[in-house]
Amino acid sequence: MSPCQKHPGRGGFTLIELLAVIAVIGILAGILIPTVSAVRTSANKARTKVQFAQWAAAIESFRGEYGYYPVFHDSALVNPPGQSTEPAALHVFHDLLAGRRRNLDPLPAFVATAPLAPEAQNRKRIAFYGFSESDFTAANSPSPHLIRDAFDNTEIAVLVDRNLDGVIRIGAGGDYPALPAVQGLTPGATEFPATGVRAGVVFYAPAPGAGPDRPDFILSWK
Repeated sequence: MSPCQKHPGRGGFTLIELLAVIAVIGILAGILIPTVSAVRTSANKARTKVQFAQWAAAIESFRGEYGYYPVFHDSALVNPPGQSTEPAALHVFHDLLAGRRRNLDPLPAFVATAPLAPEAQNRKRIAFYGFSESDFTAANSPSPHLIRDAFDNTEIAVLVDRNLDGVIRIGAGGDYPALPAVQGLTPGATEFPATGVRAGVVFYAPAPGAGPDRPDFILSWK
């Protein structure tokens, strides 16, 4: 008896069986894909918080060395409006903490008429933080060589305790007149209370999917 005669009733899958398999695969994909996405989002939030903690530690090291917190841009943003994407150009946040330019060139000579320039504030050119490739937007991105978080956000706020009283406050008599906006959003009283945040340095950035109807943030202090 030939092999095909041993099991005359067996053949390929029927159309109904194939549809059932496809349906099961679709159900499993519908369950797994959101789960994988949620895990990835959670991991990137954790990475961003670690990033913020490392930057804050570098700024605290700066204060320990010089006795004051560095003065960044008036916007209180890591990448202020109009920030040049050219690696050889000035980037105050990067240059102050790295002690050099983004292209690894040394800072220029100190000039007394520019007291807030990185070379004036970090006169010893100490590398308080070693920025890695993951800290920057890709060279082929629309806005290359800017500081970013794990979600590729470049709008990141940085606030320091300017009056050194142990609390960062906003408003009259505080450290800043107002909270800087990131992607047009600012933390509310739930995230940043009127009494301020007890910290020396804080960062925040918009969370994935944040918008006017859902102002959600990644906060360094929560």
